[in-house]
Amino acid sequence: MTGLRLLFGYAPWLAWQLTVAVVRLAADVCTPGSTQRPRIVKLSMQGLSDLEVTLLTSSITITPGTLVLGIAPESEHGPRVAFVQALFGADQRSVMADLEHMRDKVQAAFGSRGPGGAR
Repeated sequence: MTGLRLLFGYAPWLAWQLTVAVVRLAADVCTPGSTQRPRIVKLSMQGLSDLEVTLLTSSITITPGTLVLGIAPESEHGPRVAFVQALFGADQRSVMADLEHMRDKVQAAFGSRGPGGAR
């Protein structure tokens, strides 16, 4: 069942996100001025399996305009987190909302958590 959710749920959604990101980046590069406002944010990986972390961080990195810079392991200071650079990060809340939505989509594809964080 997980394979079907990945194939028919997550993969088409990710393809659309990639398309939107490519168009946004191309428009920014091909027009005068720039709307790029790079920002680095910390995204919690709490509750994700190693496979989910791999899919999520790979999805973030292949999306134009975003890059996972590294992952800090779980410690006594908190859960495992990924450090993500967003090229269009003028609004931190919007960047975090987009990344958290992608995390929810990955969890839903694996059946570990539904969209919005419901188990």
